[in-house]
Amino acid sequence: MEERLYDLEDKVQDLELEVLELRRQVNELEQAKTMKSHNGSWSWAIWALIPIVAIICNMIIKLVD
Repeated sequence: MEERLYDLEDKVQDLELEVLELRRQVNELEQAKTMKSHNGSWSWAIWALIPIVAIICNMIIKLVD
């Protein structure tokens, strides 16, 4: 009976470790998802900024000529 109890305790510890590992993986995936969404918003800002800078440069060149 005591041996069975030790086996069950070992299984419980293994399951607790597995739960902790799964929680860590979930946290990593959530962080990667938030980083990906932040990187996406910056890329849109850069692509929107390029034409604006080009238009301003073109206006400056026309004014100087």
